[in-house]
Amino acid sequence: MSIVAVADLFGISGRRRDLIAVLAGAESEAQDEAGCLRYSFAATLADADHFVLIGEWRDQAALDRHYASAGFANFQLSLHGLLARPSTMTVHSVTGATRPLASGPMDPRDAD
Repeated sequence: MSIVAVADLFGISGRRRDLIAVLAGAESEAQDEAGCLRYSFAATLADADHFVLIGEWRDQAALDRHYASAGFANFQLSLHGLLARPSTMTVHSVTGATRPLASGPMDPRDAD
């Protein structure tokens, strides 16, 4: 069973460049951890200072090791002064997943 963590982070607009540097470093470091399947930050379209984290872990033990790591502790400390408000996170336990079949381009005549 994999674990998916989804977090929202809200940066201070004047510190966006600094926050991006911290997020990029955390993203790179986490992706090298055992059991990490995906660890990606993205800015939302509606608010450039609102970032979303998608972290996918092989199991709960891998996520627990991540939270206990020195790298995660350093990441948390690095966020000081860069966030406009506390982050929120939801952790999902996933028992299965599927990918949709590849589809070809839509025929424009079918758009109506």
